[in-house]
Parts: sequence; structure tokens; C-alpha cells
Amino acid sequence: MAELSQNELKAITAHPVRKGLETFRTTFASRYLRSKNADVTEVVDRLTSGVSDRGEKDVILDFVLALLAQPAARTIRSRIGNGPLSGDIASFYARLSAGQEKAKHVAPLLKLVVTLKSGIAPQNSDVDIWTAVFDLIARTRPLQLPQPTTPPPSHPSFTSSFQQTPWSFNTGSFADAYASEHRKQVDDVLREELLPTLRIDVPDFIPAVFGPYPRLDKLAENVFDRCQEEDTPLYTKGSGWNGWPPSADEDLVLEWLQDLMTRFMAWTNDVHAAASRQIYKGPSTYLDGSPIKRKMDVGIMGRHGNKDDEVDKKTRPKSNWAQILVIGELKSNSIEDGPEPAWLDLATYAREVSRTQDRRFVLGFTLCGSRMRLWHFDRSGSSGSSSFDINRDGFKFVHVMLGYHLMDDKQLGLDPTIQQSDGQRYVEITRDNQIERLILTKEIKKQAVIVGRATTCWRAYCDKDQSKEPLLVKDSWQYVERPEEGELIKEATDKGVRNVARYYHHETVQVDGKNDDTIENVRRGLMKTCSRTRFKQRSFNEPDASVSEPPGKSVAGRSQSQSQSHSLSRKRSSSAAQIAPPASLKRSCSSFESRNSGSPVHNRVHRRVITRDPGKPIYNASSPVALITGLIGAIKGHESSLNAGILHRDISIGNIMLTENEDDGFLIDYDLAIQTSSDRASGAPGKTGTKVFMAIGALLGEHHSPMHDLESFFWVKLWICFHWNGPGQERRKVKEFEDWNTKPIKELAKLKMGLVSKRIFDTVEDSFTPYCKRLFPCLRELHEVIFPGGTPWSKEDRPLYSRIVAVLEKARMDLDRLQCLVDMDIPTTGYKEPREAVSMAGTKVFMAIGALLGEPHSFMHDRESFFWVLFWICIHYDGLDDQGKVKRRSVRKYEKWNYADVEELADLKKGLIVEEDGFDKTIAGFAPGCKSLIACVQELRKYIFPNGKRWLGENKELYSQVKAVLDKASRSM
Repeated sequence: MAELSQNELKAITAHPVRKGLETFRTTFASRYLRSKNADVTEVVDRLTSGVSDRGEKDVILDFVLALLAQPAARTIRSRIGNGPLSGDIASFYARLSAGQEKAKHVAPLLKLVVTLKSGIAPQNSDVDIWTAVFDLIARTRPLQLPQPTTPPPSHPSFTSSFQQTPWSFNTGSFADAYASEHRKQVDDVLREELLPTLRIDVPDFIPAVFGPYPRLDKLAENVFDRCQEEDTPLYTKGSGWNGWPPSADEDLVLEWLQDLMTRFMAWTNDVHAAASRQIYKGPSTYLDGSPIKRKMDVGIMGRHGNKDDEVDKKTRPKSNWAQILVIGELKSNSIEDGPEPAWLDLATYAREVSRTQDRRFVLGFTLCGSRMRLWHFDRSGSSGSSSFDINRDGFKFVHVMLGYHLMDDKQLGLDPTIQQSDGQRYVEITRDNQIERLILTKEIKKQAVIVGRATTCWRAYCDKDQSKEPLLVKDSWQYVERPEEGELIKEATDKGVRNVARYYHHETVQVDGKNDDTIENVRRGLMKTCSRTRFKQRSFNEPDASVSEPPGKSVAGRSQSQSQSHSLSRKRSSSAAQIAPPASLKRSCSSFESRNSGSPVHNRVHRRVITRDPGKPIYNASSPVALITGLIGAIKGHESSLNAGILHRDISIGNIMLTENEDDGFLIDYDLAIQTSSDRASGAPGKTGTKVFMAIGALLGEHHSPMHDLESFFWVKLWICFHWNGPGQERRKVKEFEDWNTKPIKELAKLKMGLVSKRIFDTVEDSFTPYCKRLFPCLRELHEVIFPGGTPWSKEDRPLYSRIVAVLEKARMDLDRLQCLVDMDIPTTGYKEPREAVSMAGTKVFMAIGALLGEPHSFMHDRESFFWVLFWICIHYDGLDDQGKVKRRSVRKYEKWNYADVEELADLKKGLIVEEDGFDKTIAGFAPGCKSLIACVQELRKYIFPNGKRWLGENKELYSQVKAVLDKASRSM
């Protein structure tokens, strides 16, 4: 038996369980222990011995669910995982429901619960129960996850077997970034994204980064000489920079740096650079342009149009990440020159700059105490120079800071192929041996990521096209080994694939006449020499390995920086004081190779794909009907692609589009698609995806199948229902589901496995937005089709396409019938109930009286609902105006139906139909445009509510009776 810890005992005491299980125990006793001679052991053994009777199996499942619902289960920590014990119970429930566990494991615990007597001390009985629960979890094997390299033998594949490229995830993998991003989550994922490719102490870093500005050496030499020749020298060999704050206090350093750069720029005589660049000081100011509130200490930015000292602070526009050219981070002590916090803070800024600008790379620096390190971030990773002391190596400091101020936008990392003229942004492509200029009218997608594909999409048109046919321009950074997306889309278009983006052109982006890749063109040989993969602080007494002097200058003896002996200021991290400076660093290539434990830095190439018919994202749908239309079209596109030998493999909310008029949907983004005839992996080191939409099997490493993609459509729709508040509304944040973005993939697979079990899935409606509650019936049917029996698919099933589309078509038809009412702009003048209450009611106003009272649903309820739909239309619909638009009127008496509770609404409806005279007076108040329907409604009432009463039994003849009444009314109009 498991022994409980003190923390577990406290949790059990704080959350008693006996009352929570009393209902189950009473129900069980009344069903199985009514006889005085009933033997509990015999009954439980029979129930748990592998019975096939569904009802008796449900008793065991109900028991496990009762345990899962206990508050203590959510408080006691798991002994086999990182979450609460409820996660283990949910996992066991899912396996039991799927037939993967034997019910006999539950027998000891079930016997204990049903035999507890009310006289037993509650605390003692609770201890016994939870001890038995721990024993149950320990006895039953947790979910076994298959190895990625071994495909399940029970899954015959539509596609040929091939060696699968492993999945990887980064900060661009978040679902619906603006709704899902939280600072802590982003920082944790960003660390994992960058650390494997981090390289520091890169030799020749400065020549590689600043080499493109040939005048820099001479300018830096002149400025540095001037610093030493002033009447009161700014720099003195041996003591460093005059005015440098010994405490390295953040505010003092910023003031010192701004004053110094003002002088430097004046001495260069570069009027344009001096007018267009400035030091950014913002340690206490949030920068605009990001869903995450972030402050950046220091950087270099473009001016607002006037010099900083000439702009009143109250009228100066707030700074935006889109203005930042070079990023920087200040720390008060050199000991903080490490992976955290300085480097990670800087990396978060690089991500924000990449989010808001068209970037090939981002440059930055950290200044920890008086030690400076330079940084380069691109789509393959991050690299840093050796650190140097600005007081010991004043010339290098001048050289670097002038370089940051004087280099042009291209040299600082902005994409030169995205140009601007006469207020229009454009790119140029070579198509059919002709140069075409594509005008970029709107950015519609930008992936917030540093290392990865960094996909950006714009709406565009060709400037020579008089019709301005809309196009979609997509830029991304792909592994060089991966097949070109443009080739796959071209193949799909040539083969007549339906409901996918149509091909226009594709090419590899050229910069300086070369293919734009990260290793050769962006880094310019930056990583061809040895470097390190881990931070390791030098001894303070060790000479700087990278001290430089102006050409022709000798190195004079220098003292170590004065700032290093000072304590940390207010920005010092709590962990910094515990870090002892390690031994000195040797930098030979052989020693580097022996220490290098990082991942290889893989080359990425900049590709551009242009397609026709850009459409709009599915989450911009104007209604639930449009949303479902988009899903139907995308599923048809997926099947059509598969028929053409192309498997998509990346179904997500961002890859499902609607046509502009919302009459169809289609798929985009074939970055990760493969030809099904391929018998080998691409050779790319990984593929990134949005894991919250990935199928359970894909998360577990199964070889990718069309069935995984079909399951992903289910997760997309579910995610929308959790977050979508309706057209034009800000999407809701739900922490429970935002955490899916950062869950380890195996843990996320377990969560999804538990969620799709039938009894748990029936509760997910509670998490839907009020606007999306009307979509739950459709989700429930999809769940039954995609997860038969509440479990993931066990074999591939090609007809599943048509079954899913049939469910969605039915839902679209049902919603379309009610769209004019559910989405009706019902005036609420003088009525102070919250507007969202209309959405919360969903179709409550159309529900049958018995359904409102909780009766088991019958087809008779649906027939009655048709009556209430027609009644509601007649109250509100008042014909068409001169422009052909529907006229609707406000009738407060019936608007209140939206807000009444179900029992009150049932009473209102019963009172309405009980007396014929009263009913006739009511319908006399129909809207003028519906007066002609009064006779029809009267006759329907006689059939649906005979003698003014609700129907008592099912009447299949009612179908033909109602249809006859409606046909008669139709002929008479």
C-alpha cells in the first residue's frame, strides 16, 4: 500500500471526498445491493471481470469520473508526472474507456468505497480512498508512447513508407499569437529555440558584421583620436572613459552614452546619419507593436522626425518596435554577461523587432558593467563576439557604436528586396523572363520567431495589371534540403487540384546577386571559424583576448575596468550574486570541438512564393456559417491534394482560408507538404508545426497519415470555439488552453487523449465562448465520427472525408436556416441587459417547451421548434426596404425571451399557446410584413399543440401534416 506524505495528507484533510462520492455510493447500492443477502465482493467482482454489458461498464466509468471530479484530485500532486493526480486519473479513464485497461484493476478501490459506513471517521476513510487511488495508478501502466521511428503496424498508410523528419517547435508555433502569447511562456520556448544554435566568442565577428561599411575604420580612428585630444579628454589610456559611471547605474549609463554618441556623430560630419539615428532610452517605457508588454533598456532607433531634445515629451509619439534598428541590454555588473538574463532579454527584443519589421537579421549588444558583447540573430540561430571591456579597449567601442549609427538599413538587417517608392511598398520578381513589380497593399500574416521559417504574407497586385488581380506574396526561410513549396503548388495547380492556393510564381530571393541564405549571404562567413556553444566567464585578471587598437597604434598598459569591483545595481538578477567567475578560457579550435555540445547550425534559404486569390483567414469569418464553409472547402482541398499525390501535413488555423465573398474555403502553406510517392525524408533537420492542432498520433511520433490531418481539422474547430467571440471581436484568452502551446508534446497527447473520451468531451461546451455554443452540436457529431467510441482512429479510413463533410454540411444548413434570426440585429433600446446575452441564448428562443424543461430530446421537439422559428420571424420580420434590405422591428416583450431562464421561458410559451383566443390576439400583433402568415400559424398551432396542450406522445404523421399546412400557405401567397 502507498504511504501518504504530509503534503498529501494536508490536501486530503482540506478537501473531504466522502460527500462527493456519496451520490455514487447511494446509486450503486440501490441498483446492486437492494437484497439483504447481496454480497459486495461478489457484485464488484462480477462488474469488473470483463463484462461486455455496456450499462455495467458505464458504472465503472462513472465511478472513475466521480473520483476525477473530486477537488482533492486536482490538489494532490501526481507521483508519476508533473501535474495533479487528476491527470493520472483522466489518463486511466481514457484507457479504460478505450478498452486498453481491465476493469478488474478498479475492484479493490470500488469495494472500499461502496462498503464505507457513515460512522467511519471521514478523515480515515479519505486516507484509505486516496491510498487506494495511488495503488491503482501504480498498478496500471501509464500511456505507452510509441517511438517515432516505428510506425504502428495497425495503420496501413495511403502513402509510401519514408524516413520521417522529426518535429520541432519554436516561438512561431504558437496558435493564434495575439490571443495566446504570454511573456513567461514565450521566454521559456525562446530559450529552447535559440540555445541549441547559440555560438559565442566567434572570431572575426567585427570584420564580418561591420565589413560592409568600408569607411568605418578611418572614421572610427579619427573620432577616437579626437576623444583623446580634447582639452578635457573623453578617453584616457590606462583609466578608460572619463564620465563613465563607476556604479554602472542604468540611468547614468544611458545619459553618458547619449552624450557620447552626440559628440561622436558630430565629429563624423555625417549630417544625414546624425539626423536619422539616435540612442533609444526606454528602461521604464513599454514599446508598442507587440501583444506582450516589453521594455528595452537601450538601442539605436530612427528619429521621430525632430531631434529628441526638440520634441516635447507630452506630444512625442510613443516608440514602437518597428523603429528599433539595433537592440541593446544593460546590466550593472560584468558577471551578468551570460545566457541569462542578458542574452535571453536581448533575444526577446530580437523577436519583437523581427515581428514588426521585414528583417533578414537583427544586430544588438549587451553592456554588462563595462564589458560589451556584440550579437547577431538570424533564421539559423544567434552568435556573439568575444566580450571586451570598453574602458580597456576604447577604440573598439568607438568602432562598434559608430558602425551601428552609420550603417544603412540593409547593413543593419532589413530586407533590401522590399522596397518603397511614392508611398508604395513593392517587390520585384522575374516571371517569364520579364521583371514584374508587385505592389504590397497589406501585410496579412507575420510569424513572430527568430529561428525558423519566419513566414510573412502580403496581399499584393502587379502594377502592370489593370484589373489589379489580388495576389498573395509569401516569404519564408526554408531548410535548403526541403523541397520547394512553389514546386508543389505549381504541381497541384497543373493537376487541377481544387480548393488550394493557385500558383502564380516562385523564386529564391537574391541579395547582392546571390541566393539569400543564412550561412553564406547573411552571416558572410561569420561561423566558418571556431567558436563556443556555452558561456564561460573569464577570470577578471585575464587579459582580453580581443583587444584592438587603431591602425598604427601600440597597445599601452591598461588597468582593469573600475566598474567591475562595484556591487550590482537595481537591475542585478538574484542569481547573479551566486555565480563565481570560473577559470580562464582557452580558445583553440581543438578544445572548442571537445566542448561543443550544441546542435549544428543549419543553413536556411530565403524563398518567395506568389499565389492567386489571397482570400482571408478563417478566424475573420463573418458568421458561423462562413466558418463552416471555410472548413468544408479546406477539407475538400486536402482530399483533392491527396488524390494528386500531395499530403499537406500542417493543418492549422492560419492555413485555412475563406474566399473574399465567403462562398468557399481553401488550403494554403505547403511548406511541410510531401509527395506521397516519396520513399525517403527530405534530409532537413526538422519540421516545425503548430502543435495545438496536431493529431494525437502525430504528437506521439507516428508516421504522418492523411488521418492525422483530418483529426487536425477537428482541433482547429475546437480551438476556434474556445477563443472566437464573433466577427470583429477580440479573441478570448483561456489560460487552460493557452498552456497547450508550451506543453511537452507527450503531455499534450495525454491531455488530448483524455479530452476526446466521450464523457469528458461532453463537458467541453462549458469552455466555449458564448458566441460559439451554437457550434457544439456540430463538434459533438464530428467527435463521434473522428473518435469513434471516444478513442483515436485505429486504421486509415478514406471515406472519413465524406463523413466529415456531411456533418459540416448539415451543420451549415441548420445554421443557415436560423442565421437571419440568431445573428439578427435586434434593437435593444431602453434595455440594459448585456449585449452578449443574445449570443449566450443561442437558439433557446426556438427550443420546444419540453426541451426547455429537460426532457430527453425527441423528433417531436424539433417539429415544435419549426413552429417557434416561424412565430419569431412573424414577430420581427417587416419586409424589405427600398434598397432591398431586411426591415426588422423591436418587440421588447419577445426580446426578453433571450434573457429568460429556461423554466421561465417554458412557462411563457405554455401561456402563449394554451388558449385559442389569447393566441389569436397575440398573432394579430405580427409585423405588417407577416400578416399574411397568420392563418398558417393558427393552423400549425392546432396540429402541434392540439387543444392548446403540448404533445404527449410521438406522432410521425405530424411531418406530413406540418408540410401540408406550409405547402398550402406557400400556394396562397
